[in-house]
Amino acid sequence: MKMNAQKIFFGKVKEDRGSYFVEYSPPLDSYRFATLNLVILDAADKSKIAHAMETELHRWLARYQIPLMVSAFDATDSLIHLAPIKECDSLMGFVPKGQKTIQSAWRLLENEELPDEALNRDYLRKVYFDVPFKTSADVERDVKKHRQMVLIIKWIDNLWTIAIPLAILLLPEFSSRIAAVFLVYGLLKILADVLKKAGVSKKSRRQVEKEKEELDMRHHHYHCERNPQAFLRLKIENFEREAKERTRKEADALKQKS
Repeated sequence: MKMNAQKIFFGKVKEDRGSYFVEYSPPLDSYRFATLNLVILDAADKSKIAHAMETELHRWLARYQIPLMVSAFDATDSLIHLAPIKECDSLMGFVPKGQKTIQSAWRLLENEELPDEALNRDYLRKVYFDVPFKTSADVERDVKKHRQMVLIIKWIDNLWTIAIPLAILLLPEFSSRIAAVFLVYGLLKILADVLKKAGVSKKSRRQVEKEKEELDMRHHHYHCERNPQAFLRLKIENFEREAKERTRKEADALKQKS
């Protein structure tokens, strides 16, 4: 089979289904199948999840006739295990050449069992005509632009670091007034810091809040060292809560689009 030199990286397709949303990913380079993830927003019966996976398999194979693997995840991005309802947590299926009937199985199919259309990049472009993609050349160009931007930012930062002391040295020769302003500003800033440390000057609300936050952090760190197991549980809870929040926001964004 003729292969193109350029790799293709397709974007993902996300759609809202109400109680869950789906994320379809076209095949990665040299893979024979695409993947579809169902993200279940709330606790649901395993049999209902399995039925939804079978429904989505048929829906997406009718849309894109590329072998597909379907899996389900909860709001924390954890794989949902379907035992004892199903013998495997993933469902795979495809439409054989010259046929219209879908072949599916609750197991991971071997490469030898799958058609090889997904290995043909020209064919993938035709199938995924409505999915945005980038070639390997596009990716390399984006990486190069990013590196150039980082270098420019570093160059500007270094230039600014050099420019300030240079300006201070040159200012007296060009403008004694501007030099005086810099001097007064510096002296006032030093005086303000001295008064704050001496307790004469009242701390700003922002500074008080910052000091309170630092004190709370030190207090929290002390208790974490005293009870590392509780700290580990807290970290896990925080990760799960953040994952759920991200999933909810993603689901809300999809609902607004639909």
